[in-house]
Amino acid sequence: MSLPSPDPSSIRRVPVRTLGALSASVIVLPLAAGTAQAATIPLPKPSRTLPSALDVAPPYQPGTLCLTENQTGPVAFAKLLNATYGAHVYGVLRKCDQEHGEGRALDWMLNAKKPSDLAMGNAITRWLAAPDAQGRQGAMARRLGVNYIIWNHQQWKAWAPERGWTDYHGSSPHTDHIHISFTWDGAVKRTSWWTGTAVTTYLTGPPGASQPTSNDPKDYVNVTLRRGSRGKAVEVLQKTIGGIAVDGSFGPATETRVKAYQKSKGLTVNGVVDSRVWKALVAAPTTTPGGPAGSGSSTTTSTLAKYAGTVLRRGSRGEAVKAMQKAIGKLTVDGSFGPATEARVKAYQKSKGLTPNGVVDSRVWNALMGKKVTPSSTSNPLAKYSGIVLRLHSRGEAVKAMQKAVGGLVVDGSFGPKTLARVKVWQKSKGLAVDGVVDAKDWKVLGGGSAGVAAATVAPAAAPAPAPSPVTTTELTAHKATTLRTGSSGAAVRALQQALGGLAVDGRWSTATQARVVSFQRSAGLQATGVVDRATWDAVEKAVHPLLPYWNVVLRRGSHGPAVVALQKALRVTADGSYGASTETAVKAAQKASHLAQTGVVATLTWKAVEARSR
Repeated sequence: MSLPSPDPSSIRRVPVRTLGALSASVIVLPLAAGTAQAATIPLPKPSRTLPSALDVAPPYQPGTLCLTENQTGPVAFAKLLNATYGAHVYGVLRKCDQEHGEGRALDWMLNAKKPSDLAMGNAITRWLAAPDAQGRQGAMARRLGVNYIIWNHQQWKAWAPERGWTDYHGSSPHTDHIHISFTWDGAVKRTSWWTGTAVTTYLTGPPGASQPTSNDPKDYVNVTLRRGSRGKAVEVLQKTIGGIAVDGSFGPATETRVKAYQKSKGLTVNGVVDSRVWKALVAAPTTTPGGPAGSGSSTTTSTLAKYAGTVLRRGSRGEAVKAMQKAIGKLTVDGSFGPATEARVKAYQKSKGLTPNGVVDSRVWNALMGKKVTPSSTSNPLAKYSGIVLRLHSRGEAVKAMQKAVGGLVVDGSFGPKTLARVKVWQKSKGLAVDGVVDAKDWKVLGGGSAGVAAATVAPAAAPAPAPSPVTTTELTAHKATTLRTGSSGAAVRALQQALGGLAVDGRWSTATQARVVSFQRSAGLQATGVVDRATWDAVEKAVHPLLPYWNVVLRRGSHGPAVVALQKALRVTADGSYGASTETAVKAAQKASHLAQTGVVATLTWKAVEARSR
């Protein structure tokens, strides 16, 4: 974003020198709006000659770890600011607090209510965010590895510089300090400002850092997890603590479960999994206080026998659900069959050799009563995945099994655009709904069953298949048939540059555009050719519009399922897949903020509004 345009009468003209690729060594700003007084604000100078190339612009890098040391980049930049403007108090590390918790966010203290400090803060932040002489937005921010900036009620995002400075409504107005979050490259002084060489591939975490990959919780005692953490350690936590879905993502449900566990063990109830929580989990008995589920006690048998003919599944409620939850263990006994109960049922079914479909039928009831149950047939090697739903961006062993069964794909365990296209072709050939989503009916056919058998299994009433959702278009749709490469120019290039962010939107295929495309392709798991084909367009569209698959889905209070989970995550409310009062309140707030009718019903316009506010 270019500098504000103050009244020309309030600015003293000063000589301009070339500083690397940014033409300015000083910025002249009025001390306060409406005054004729002006001040010449000096700018930091690099210790090395800056290259003509800019550092690659990575996507947003949120803080998820709890580290114990300041990173070198924020400290070095704070010292550089102090050397340029005089000593100011600054802080970097704050325990388990987003980028501060990783030692890569800087708070440099200024008072925006003081005219000289306001002018200084404006000069520093606008210098970082300004385009250079070639029109490359946020040039200095990229050279320093800036993630985003917050100052005086406004925020600037390095991964989307075309949005400029936007209003910031967080808990702190940031009028007493500039907050600068650094990417991992900036955090470790790997960028061109410090090295004289532009970074072409970006770091996604602390250099050389690694975590164990085993399933034994004892191996994670020194790993700290908190809301926002992801990966193998989170999966092991979720499996060990029980009562929640095992998805490797530390979200609101996991945090709530951790807090409940901490309270039950007399630990500090902060939702942060540190060594004390891990040690308690490692030392915990593997059975529930009343005995393991399915122990077959007379009390359990007599209690459960009356429900043996009752079939329960996600959405069920009542006394039968309570009885099942109590018998299966590791669950809140609330009589509501939600995502956590479904996950626990699937785990229990798997442990008993039953089909892990999350449905409690007579075989599950018998197992819970301690009766001998014959394991499900293993003639279908894919049966164990029948309860798993796969879609674009899914990962893991189930994806590998599906890719191998469908054929014509690289078996890499990553459900990308090519896998999506192949699944749709396969579904069409089998007479299945061509939705690109692999669910129970698809697994059945993949395992050797017919489409007719699969349909009968899933829908005994032989209801007609739902009509496919109408085609949804975005600002990129018209360009997706155009292949872009070195030498390309025009509207399609402009649309691509706008979508990728971190680039001058000029419609010309520059070396920076080429580097940004290659970087994006790597991050999306695509072949890094630098050529924008249909697969790359699809991945870019998905990155820009993560809620696109749901734009044609209508939700209201009482709705359930994956679309509700996606909505809740975007709204940053508890993602339990059930559209209740709290979700409706959040939807209405989003509709009000976007000047839409506050109906609480989520259709295309509301999906788009929620998506825009969640970026």
